[in-house]
Amino acid sequence: AATHAKDETVPMRGLARTMVKSMTAAWAVPHFGYCDEIVMDPLMAAREALKGAAKAKGIKFSYLPLILKATSLALHQFPGLNAHAATDGSTLTRKGAHNIGVAMDTPSGLIVPNVKNVAERSLFEIAAELARLQTLAAAGKLGAADLSDGTFTLSNIGTIGGTYASPVLFMPQVAIGAIGKIQKVRWVWGGG
Repeated sequence: AATHAKDETVPMRGLARTMVKSMTAAWAVPHFGYCDEIVMDPLMAAREALKGAAKAKGIKFSYLPLILKATSLALHQFPGLNAHAATDGSTLTRKGAHNIGVAMDTPSGLIVPNVKNVAERSLFEIAAELARLQTLAAAGKLGAADLSDGTFTLSNIGTIGGTYASPVLFMPQVAIGAIGKIQKVRWVWGGG
């Protein structure tokens, strides 16, 4: 005879509880989604050209440092996206620093540490900082300074094979970007 497992209710504490509260609050804000596909050949070539120099410095060099730097350059052009909105909707604070958060899945749940001052950092400095944050996140040892003061967030769904996502805002930020996987596809250019 088959037996059924019994339901068990457990309290949510710490990081899990905070995550649920912030995600629930974010859904109260209207969301607008936009998806696009981008030719990544130049980014791939740039990464390949920089991998050797990064390795010589003991730095693992993925696409993410390039994407963070490109995001920062875009935020210079569109400063309204690097902003915090007051909860009552009365003001918008355009942030001077580009503290770009990167959503990371950890044993404790989803967290969003941020790379501080991306605009002022070199690609190698960004890569080293990402490695530091990922190591601490995996060990559950991120500090409050690593998790606070983010101004814009990237969610990298591509790491698990996704191509499109509709991420939830990380309040009080006004925008979040989602990155899909980089893949080779056949394109037909031109018409007729």
